[in-house]
Amino acid sequence: MEENKLSITYKIINISKEVQDKITLWMNHLLVVYAFLIPINGKAKTSVFFCILLLFLYRRNYIEYLKISFKNDVVKYFLLLYLVFVIGMFYTDDISSGNAFMDKAKQLLFPLLFLSFLDIRFSFRILNAFIIGVFVSEVVSYLIHFEIIPPQLYVGTGKIYKTVVEDPSPFLNHIKHNIALAIVISILIYKLLVKDIENIYLKILSLIFITTAFINMSLIGGRTGYVALFILILLVTFLAYKNKLKKFMFISLSIFVIMFLYMYNFSEQFSNRINHAKEDIEKMIEQKNYNSSLGLRIISSYYSLEIVKDNFFLGVGTGDVMKEIGELSKKEHPYIVKSIKSPHNVYLQVFAQVGFIGFSLMILMFYKILRYKTNDKNRDDMIKIITIASLIFMLPGNFFDFFELSMFVTMISAMVCNNNFNINIKDINYKDILIYTLICFIFLVIGVTK
Repeated sequence: MEENKLSITYKIINISKEVQDKITLWMNHLLVVYAFLIPINGKAKTSVFFCILLLFLYRRNYIEYLKISFKNDVVKYFLLLYLVFVIGMFYTDDISSGNAFMDKAKQLLFPLLFLSFLDIRFSFRILNAFIIGVFVSEVVSYLIHFEIIPPQLYVGTGKIYKTVVEDPSPFLNHIKHNIALAIVISILIYKLLVKDIENIYLKILSLIFITTAFINMSLIGGRTGYVALFILILLVTFLAYKNKLKKFMFISLSIFVIMFLYMYNFSEQFSNRINHAKEDIEKMIEQKNYNSSLGLRIISSYYSLEIVKDNFFLGVGTGDVMKEIGELSKKEHPYIVKSIKSPHNVYLQVFAQVGFIGFSLMILMFYKILRYKTNDKNRDDMIKIITIASLIFMLPGNFFDFFELSMFVTMISAMVCNNNFNINIKDINYKDILIYTLICFIFLVIGVTK
């Protein structure tokens, strides 16, 4: 009897290599589901991550697998940046705001986990899952715009989505929705330019998606997405034709002009956002009124710079930036801290939080990611597209959030991955697609009812 108990205990504690490989395979599949859910439902995505974490713990051999992650230099820079924010918590006064920030910043640790099981053969499957997730979000946006489905949908008290017909961004706010579309449009344009898509039907589908996604952007009022798209178009054409300068200039300018003319002449949202920006600038110049979308970004950046001047090397701590801005602005601009929760400039925010040392580490992290080399040019270029996109929307928006940072760490992990585990991976078929769909649906139900 004792021997049987010992045998069962041994089997529980020690997992065979065959079982470990099966768990590794399941974790890769779940990361595909995770990538799909990033632009759709944060709670569902969190549930998937929790399952991945449980499987990681059950798989055992933590040190062995984490060593695989540590071999990748990108992981080390993510960890260093996270550590800087942890240190910043020791001298912050606003612990509550610091904890809220760290709850999002913990995603900097995710590459350490992801690269302990991620197989290189899943890299583009993960990227494609994210693209499909954005496509689903776009389809729902159109259905709301044409009033086929309501702008708000609940199951009991569980929210599936909530938006308005005039600005139909169902699962993310309009800034994030347009950023997601801009990234996907850029990736698909790149794939078509370098002839990475060979199947004629996939080419047609990609062109349709690019067109519909671009039109969908024109229905949404996210200016950051417009700027990101125009810059990314220049980037992808440069990456595709950097050795053919005339071709690069002609194609990039043609795409840019066509898109800008369409946006300005046929997109009410785009022209409205341009006009609002003009009005905001006039208010700032003539009335010194910064209580507007653009004005709040400008004035909060000004006060962030004031904080940086007085706390250059170490900053004010991970959670104190908005508290300090509130103190500096309470006489002339008391509305700032009531209107925004962050400075909406990640560069100045990080500089103010953890000073020159932390800011330098963040810039070094992005530099190392941009300089990262794989054996595949397409991978290298995907890294550049995703990273440059992130650097763009960090200037007027956020980065340490549940969409932006999740997207970045997941896609970068997928692209820098170079591990080939001993797992049986088959080409995806209709049965696999159905299984993925079912699993996504189950997690969406969990996310909505959570």
